[in-house]
Amino acid sequence: MKHDTSLRRFATAMPHGRGMVIGPLNQSFRAGNTIFPSRVFAPSEVRRVLKDGHQSRKIGRDVRKGPRRGWPIFTLTLEERASCPRSCAQWGACYGNNMQAAERIAHGPELIAALEDELFALARKHPAGFLVRLHVLGDFYSAEYAGFWNRMLASLPALHLFGFTAQDPASPIGRAVARLALDHGWARAAIRFSGAPHELHAARVIDPGDIDPDAVLCPAQTGATDCCATCALCWHSERSIAFRRH
Repeated sequence: MKHDTSLRRFATAMPHGRGMVIGPLNQSFRAGNTIFPSRVFAPSEVRRVLKDGHQSRKIGRDVRKGPRRGWPIFTLTLEERASCPRSCAQWGACYGNNMQAAERIAHGPELIAALEDELFALARKHPAGFLVRLHVLGDFYSAEYAGFWNRMLASLPALHLFGFTAQDPASPIGRAVARLALDHGWARAAIRFSGAPHELHAARVIDPGDIDPDAVLCPAQTGATDCCATCALCWHSERSIAFRRH
């Protein structure tokens, strides 16, 4: 499929199952942080914490199909492992290990303040609607942080979320994440639980050549569509989605 540079700066890197894996002897594995510490920035060090989807290989600038056609897409990238649960099945195999160029934003109160300012500005600029991908790297790091997104959804009707979490659905953080869809509907908060065994609202990683009978294989990874912007599966369908290992 031809790469549309108006939609994304970079073409999708197809998964091959040979991404970098770090083990228990690696300092980042033990400490719980990225292997690229120089690529972690305080919110005050960057122009915006929410990036245009045009900057992402897989996301895309704006929705190209369905009822949300024309909506802009933005992404948030946190520090992998530092904001993730150690129970994550991809702790050592995180695809962030292969993303040296990614600009990771340090999490904490400064992030919350920056996000709130930017989200209100985006809602004023795009009153018809906009999407935010949570998270390119990283995860919901606290119940309070998940609660912040719940508050933003309540305050900003134009805001719509999609993404994934490795948090245990039964944990305090997991329950706070689940409340996003419970309180605002799947159409507003399509956050899937990674590794969950269900046919709905889950995301699972499979090895190249494997098949998950209870999930739809990501069309952008098969070449059936260009990227998230031309697909819409993640925020439109409640079906679980399988992703080939990077």
